[in-house]
Amino acid sequence: MAPDIPLQEVSRAKKAEREERLARRPEWRLRTKVPPGLTDISALPTSQLTPREYDIVHLDATALAEAIRARRYTAVEVLEAFCHVATIAQDLTNCLTEVLFEEGLRRARELDRHLAETGQVVGSMHGVPVSIKDHIMVKGHDTATGYAAWAFRTVASKDAVVVDVLRKAGAVIYVKTANPQTLLVRRAAAQALETD
Repeated sequence: MAPDIPLQEVSRAKKAEREERLARRPEWRLRTKVPPGLTDISALPTSQLTPREYDIVHLDATALAEAIRARRYTAVEVLEAFCHVATIAQDLTNCLTEVLFEEGLRRARELDRHLAETGQVVGSMHGVPVSIKDHIMVKGHDTATGYAAWAFRTVASKDAVVVDVLRKAGAVIYVKTANPQTLLVRRAAAQALETD
């Protein structure tokens, strides 16, 4: 985006981009109204899941990787369960900064094909969905770290080392999530020090 665009416009454009990606799967959206005054919404993200999806999202990474390796679940169905929960969480809390569902599903299909054809997993995290914080570079996606002024200007040209390691281990990156405010202060301070 042009440098002279008001930040409110940048913010609207970023929200519209995210909403367009989420709208592709309306079946994953929150279907119930949140009762007024409800302060504990922690049960809502899993409230619309099928029993199988519920079981999937309650497994830890090690158990998920083993279940995929043993072919109890496919990488695609695991990712779809996590995307479903992430979409509802976004509808409730505005926690997602980048939605990578489509590229995640492509990778999950590749991993399922690889396992079917070779009988081998790609790595110890084969098919395990992983969310990444917004300040960590994911190739082709914004790394705005919560700053509207950085949106559309900080698209990563490569993956951060941690993302590269996760991908090589077979993990599937599917969303970027918001940072805590204190991280914003630290990054801004670090950048100010670098320019001095």
